Amino acid sequence: MKGEEIENGGMKGHGKMGGMKRMKGKGKMKGGCKGHGKGMKGMRKGHHGMHGMAGTEDQKEYSYLREVETGFDETVARVKEELKKEGFGVLSEVRVDRLFKEKLGIDMEPYVILGACNPKFSSQLIGIDINSGTFLPCNLVVYVKDGKTYVSLLLPTKAMSITGNDELLKVASEVEEILKGVVDRV
Repeated sequence: MKGEEIENGGMKGHGKMGGMKRMKGKGKMKGGCKGHGKGMKGMRKGHHGMHGMAGTEDQKEYSYLREVETGFDETVARVKEELKKEGFGVLSEVRVDRLFKEKLGIDMEPYVILGACNPKFSSQLIGIDINSGTFLPCNLVVYVKDGKTYVSLLLPTKAMSITGNDELLKVASEVEEILKGVVDRV
């Protein structure tokens, strides 16, 4: 994410959104994350796991992010195509930018949350723990920031890690690798 600036509590230039407070500090990511230096393990050019609240010592990566060369609409279509190839359907599609405009009067660049589901994996998870359905569907986000298009995936292993259930984490890990591949191919 060349030179992308992140201000906690909202997107730069959008002020307070949905009750989120703008927090102090901003990290400029160029060659590494603020507070982490250069050369983060496992990161490749064009990829960056986003972090939780900056300024905390206990930052955890929870998403897999990629800047893409295509525009918003084409990227959304490509994500859906790649998901379909892997047996995932899109169960929900939330146009956050339109929702914020309609409900809050906030203008923002295009932003969509896609809720993806694969019945094979979903049935495995629910078979292991019936309450694991609260983690479904898997969320992918396509958005535009400063004229650039991004695809982001909530990492299933990070979400499921709070269960402490190794069987769930094994399935989540398999799903995560598939979905990372989807993001990489878009």
